[in-house]
Amino acid sequence: MRHFIVFPILFVAGAFSALASVDSGLLSLVPAGAKIVGSVDVTKARNSDFGQYLLNKVQNEDTHFQQMIDQTGFDPRRDLQSILFVTGGPGTAGSPSSFAILARGNFDVDRITALATGKGATTQTYSGVTMIVHSAGKGQQTAVAFPEVGVAVMADVTSLKQVIDGLTTPTVLDAGLTSKINSIGSVNDAWFVSLVGGGFLADHAGPNGAPQAKALQGVVQSSGGVKLGATIDTTFDAVARSAQDATSLSDVIRFMASMVQMQRQNDPRAGIIASALDGMTLQSSGSNVHFAVSMPEKSLEQLAEAAGPHGAAH
Repeated sequence: MRHFIVFPILFVAGAFSALASVDSGLLSLVPAGAKIVGSVDVTKARNSDFGQYLLNKVQNEDTHFQQMIDQTGFDPRRDLQSILFVTGGPGTAGSPSSFAILARGNFDVDRITALATGKGATTQTYSGVTMIVHSAGKGQQTAVAFPEVGVAVMADVTSLKQVIDGLTTPTVLDAGLTSKINSIGSVNDAWFVSLVGGGFLADHAGPNGAPQAKALQGVVQSSGGVKLGATIDTTFDAVARSAQDATSLSDVIRFMASMVQMQRQNDPRAGIIASALDGMTLQSSGSNVHFAVSMPEKSLEQLAEAAGPHGAAH
């Protein structure tokens, strides 16, 4: 995968576009059964101060950046407009998670296809659309296609076929998912909506039985957004199984914030985040939890610098 240039294109594009209004055209192609959807309005992000900062960092520090442009003719600083990330939720050892990354922009299809096949990819045709397929081992295949002019999709093969099917039969998404997407997507430059419970994250939140793990297990659905500007506004909302679970989640967020604030004198990064957390909003009402925090754009740049040479890209 590392040397298979067509696939990193979409990942690299997302990396320096920052974190979008809703692209209804891309949304209509989302595979049925989607449970987590996120979006990046690359045009808005690119034109923001932080977007410009990220572009400069990546351009100056990523030695592979110009190589990718030269080989593919694709320059995300110029050619990318929006990205949509989709998954059906966490997979299992025997059944990897389904996913799709849909991008709107300008793509040199012939050049990208020739480069990919020259590096070992194969092509297949499905419903008249050419899929560029790469085998990642263990029977896993990832594919890229350009189902419409100005649209690129990277996905597992099954999901990509569902995207192609959406050209003639647009997907009807879960009504609750659609409503939340329209609500949060209309007011943010980046957003995500998840109908998947937080249990799959619990294993990464601490030892079994830890308060933070228990709090995540109580989450039924969640969403979040980022609004770029002179101040970066970030929000996170969760629906828990019960009012008690919502209170537990709020307590964990508050505790984690206090831990960061306690380190403000010892770690420059903690100091930057702590200053933002001093003014955070954290509310619990019934089974709902709302968290919001704002940070000056310059502080976010300082945070990226403090993270090290590659902190901005990460």
